[in-house]
Amino acid sequence: MKPLLITLLAGLFFLIGLLLAFFGKNKKGLIDFSIGMAFSVMLLLLAFDIVPEVVELLGSKKSIFMYVFIIMGMVLLKLIDLLVPHHDHDAEVRHHDRHLKHIGTISSLALIIHNAIEGIGIYNAATIDTRMGLLLAVGVGLHNIPFGIEITATLNETKKNGKQIIINILLLTLSTIFGAIIIMTFGSISDFVLACLMSLTIGMIIYLILFELLVELGSSKNRKYSTIGLLVGAIFMAINLLIGG
Repeated sequence: MKPLLITLLAGLFFLIGLLLAFFGKNKKGLIDFSIGMAFSVMLLLLAFDIVPEVVELLGSKKSIFMYVFIIMGMVLLKLIDLLVPHHDHDAEVRHHDRHLKHIGTISSLALIIHNAIEGIGIYNAATIDTRMGLLLAVGVGLHNIPFGIEITATLNETKKNGKQIIINILLLTLSTIFGAIIIMTFGSISDFVLACLMSLTIGMIIYLILFELLVELGSSKNRKYSTIGLLVGAIFMAINLLIGG
């Protein structure tokens, strides 16, 4: 039950994005802060928690499977990313302020699939280690705040009523749970399968870091907020690593 609740946590950050889209004043500053903190949290979590855990589960003789599934994870997120219209950041750096207007209902559907797969990774991490799963949920969740703001703002642009916006955000909030339920239906799994699924998670995190978070940080006009986010994320992870040993 605990891994399921941890998986839900990542989706709850969409609600924060919804509230900020309606009531927040400094949305851009918060987006840059959350992106910066997500970058630090996910990068350090990858280096000090997830990768060492996978290496231990697989052993030296089966380490090749880690690299295979890492590549698969990156390719999988790239394919899903292609479903999101106008989400090529490199082509839009000069029009970043108009980025919100390009993501609508189709993006919501793509993000539901995207987060269901991330939910699988979070659930697997929480199954191995509660602290690891919680940190991954926070890292993914921080990345979801901007999407919550974007989706809400976009649906407002397309004259969607409040009920439809809330339904979309609720589906996004619950999307990570869908991935956890998929894994739960299969029951217990071996260390090898678990390590392969975790390697898939590593690939997804690498993709998010390199092609989402890093690009967003590079195009940020509020470097002060993103830098603070990076530092807070690093301090947050350092404290967790010290506490968790």
